[in-house]
Amino acid sequence: MTALQENFHDPFDHYIRKLPSPDPEIKRKRVNINQGSVSSVTNLTHDTLKLVVKCDADVQPLGGIAGQYATLKVPGVRKPRSYSFAKAPENENPGEHTFFIRLVPGGELSGWLAHGDRTGEPVEISGPLGTFQLDPSNDTMLCIAGGSGMSAVIAIIEHAANLGVARDCYFFYGARTQKDLYCHEEIKAVQDNWNHGNKFEFIPVLSEEPEDSDWDGPRGFVTEHLKNEYLDQGKLGLDGVKAYFCGPPPMIDHGVKVLSEVGLDEKNIYFDKFEDASSPAPVVDNTKCVLCDECLLVKPVPNCLVEATNFRTDGDDSRFYFERVRPAHTSGLYYNSLYIDENECVRCFACVDACPHDAISVTYDKTPKTLRMYK
Repeated sequence: MTALQENFHDPFDHYIRKLPSPDPEIKRKRVNINQGSVSSVTNLTHDTLKLVVKCDADVQPLGGIAGQYATLKVPGVRKPRSYSFAKAPENENPGEHTFFIRLVPGGELSGWLAHGDRTGEPVEISGPLGTFQLDPSNDTMLCIAGGSGMSAVIAIIEHAANLGVARDCYFFYGARTQKDLYCHEEIKAVQDNWNHGNKFEFIPVLSEEPEDSDWDGPRGFVTEHLKNEYLDQGKLGLDGVKAYFCGPPPMIDHGVKVLSEVGLDEKNIYFDKFEDASSPAPVVDNTKCVLCDECLLVKPVPNCLVEATNFRTDGDDSRFYFERVRPAHTSGLYYNSLYIDENECVRCFACVDACPHDAISVTYDKTPKTLRMYK
């Protein structure tokens, strides 16, 4: 090496050395698709089961936080179903995940569980999904759940109790009758574990309890009881309140309406709404898409959201056809369009939550807005 070479310094070297290392999180898939098996199935009520899934020992842990959910796929059921985690992660046994599953007439997965002993049967579990979680403030927690929506809310309040948060909590739970109430031990454990300087109140509300029963608690719809007996009576003010909903979509819609009408800003209302296959699938507006791939990083199943090209219709615009593109195999450039196949979509809406540019919505026109369109 000459003296000139030895003393030469690249003028850009100083800047290159200061560049941060690439962040491996940026393009890492945020949803793991793991294999596991049914560890146990127990009855919680006449129409609600507790399912515990044990992941295989050699898989990447799902991770996740209280309030999130996963999709489950079992033998004989073509499409996965979405269910909230029903325990705070720190309360689970290693590798296990607990879910509350309501028996729905005609429901494929719930029907599969109800017919026969499924212990040891294989389960494909994908997660974590969703943005529902405990917020970091010390504001009062107003929790409203119904049916199997108990799952996500019990997970969040378990987590809050474990953290010892200095927050009051009002937990309203809507059920039909006394026989539909469950999680008594879990709620008692939360009450016992709650920060002793703050209030924890559990308020079950029954909508169809027989008039001549021994029930002396509140009756009616849970959101109406919240409005009539707590908000209108001044038992609960909405200054410094965060609201958490989980349950049937009509209950969530009505509850959000009630709270909005009395002045709670919607930015302080949190929920994840699950829909079934009869609900509309989200649509990608590729004219808004900036190719950030955030939606692709949260796919729970392989074929729900795909890169596609050569869109065609059958002549009357009633059905679309497309060719799926395999990046680096069938195309060298990203000039195609993202497309949600409603026949593969499981209605988890993870892609809607993940998109930072409002390019995915259930309200968009079903005609694909693509970068290249052929008829």
